[in-house]
Amino acid sequence: MRKHLPVFLRLALLFGSALVLVAQTGHITAFTGTWKLNVAKSKFNPGPPFKSFTLTFTPDGTRKLDLMIADDQPLKAELPWSDGKEVVVTVIEGMGNVTAKSRIQGRVLDDTWKENGKIIEQVHGVVSPDARTLTITVDGTDKQGHTFHNRLRFDRQ
Repeated sequence: MRKHLPVFLRLALLFGSALVLVAQTGHITAFTGTWKLNVAKSKFNPGPPFKSFTLTFTPDGTRKLDLMIADDQPLKAELPWSDGKEVVVTVIEGMGNVTAKSRIQGRVLDDTWKENGKIIEQVHGVVSPDARTLTITVDGTDKQGHTFHNRLRFDRQ
């Protein structure tokens, strides 16, 4: 048995390294998956609340937002995970030239969103220790120059 121990240790190290590499190239994080807004447990200041919001972090490195604003206006956006670099946000309609810079570390996400070079939102998200809920705080300014502070609660699907 002692004779085979170094072989087993090398295999375990190789297997562990392969798992880490797959997780990194596959963008697997605490956020990976689909999250639905729990409107009843969310707070919108000044409001009104979104009618619906689905947020998806895919293993291929894409984040998708699909929401229905209070006035029944849909908004769909997609962006690559950026790891601290500014990336272009693909928006179907409703916004201009939008970029975002994101950083995910463990269970924490921090975003800065800009429209036409001006910061419009600061986003801070935390996945719960049991990985069932995601709480996102969004501070920003709307198109009319009014500030808002929203606390969004998402449930993992």
